[in-house]
Amino acid sequence: MGRTCVIIPAYNNGRTAAAVIRGALAQLPDVIFVDDGSTDETALAAGQFPGVTVIRHERNLGKGAALLSGFARALSLGFGRAVSLDADGQHLPEDIPAFLGAAARDPEALFVGSRRRVGAKVSFGSRFANRFSDFWFWLESGASLPDTQCGFRSYPLPAIDRLKLDKKRYDFEVEVLVKAAWLGVPLKAVPVTAVYLPEGERVSHFRPFIDFMRISHLYTLFFFMRFFLPAPLQRVSCDKSLAGASFFKKLAVVTRGVFTESVADPLGTSLSIALGVMMGILPIWGFQMLGASLAAARLRLNSFIAVAASNISFPAVAPFIFYFALVLGHALLAGSLDLSPAFDGGVRQLAAERLPEWLLGSVVLALGAALAAGGLSYIGITLANRVSGRYRDA
Repeated sequence: MGRTCVIIPAYNNGRTAAAVIRGALAQLPDVIFVDDGSTDETALAAGQFPGVTVIRHERNLGKGAALLSGFARALSLGFGRAVSLDADGQHLPEDIPAFLGAAARDPEALFVGSRRRVGAKVSFGSRFANRFSDFWFWLESGASLPDTQCGFRSYPLPAIDRLKLDKKRYDFEVEVLVKAAWLGVPLKAVPVTAVYLPEGERVSHFRPFIDFMRISHLYTLFFFMRFFLPAPLQRVSCDKSLAGASFFKKLAVVTRGVFTESVADPLGTSLSIALGVMMGILPIWGFQMLGASLAAARLRLNSFIAVAASNISFPAVAPFIFYFALVLGHALLAGSLDLSPAFDGGVRQLAAERLPEWLLGSVVLALGAALAAGGLSYIGITLANRVSGRYRDA
């Protein structure tokens, strides 16, 4: 695991920074203090402690930039892990041992504080922002954390150094969690205490509208990447070691990853295909891909494969799907087979006139096609595995 240091990013926290540094030093001897362009007495507070490593940004670059500077310095000094906490006094340094104990049990994991709030009442806006972030993080990473907005964290530095991180302000704390999850870093919570000072004494640089919009924009980007790109491409997009690789090398990595995942999990791949086919045939025109991606995420299946399979209803095939659904629905409801439904008034008029038949036929056809597609996929992948295994053994 390597040695652990404390990183404290600060911006205009002159009244509280010294107490936070003193508390951190009581828990760990190595503290990196990042003064992110403060214009008050923050720099003087850090100067009271000769053993503290101080990094100074000449102008305010944002909390993400401050943390990145701290990570880079910590890595250069040989640390394997860093505990980050804010300089405003909200986080208690006495909780640092909880992170140390958790890291000793799981040295590969990234730990995020789960705040037990004491002191002044938390505003509705803050509570809403926290719940908003927790939900979208779960949706886009597949991991669940009770408090994704908490800045009291313990980072495994070698894993973080692999991530391609672009955000420099508060949206950095969302970016690093989602990309770490995509790269396979375990994410876990550690209970901590958060002290909320009264409104007049609290120093917060979070701008509710601008920073909330930044975070929302990032979640929107991650949403499309999560549900419409294969998982190997998600990993490639956030792996810094592949940043300078050619397009063809990245394509080879993605192709190999998709193939490996499909072969390694024939049941999951087959269920993903079955789900996509079912959603593509169900009478939810215009929402097949979105429905497939959301359902796959909820069922922990492969969203990319499900979305690809949902395209069974592409324009050239859609009329045939409609025809077979109508024939099947009529047979089930009327008890007779009508292979030549009248299309004189057009598809829309026919669908309106025989809506119950079309809806029932679509559902039954979707279920039948899903079972067939899933079964054939499972058989095909299983046979391919056996054949490849024989070649490896030969």
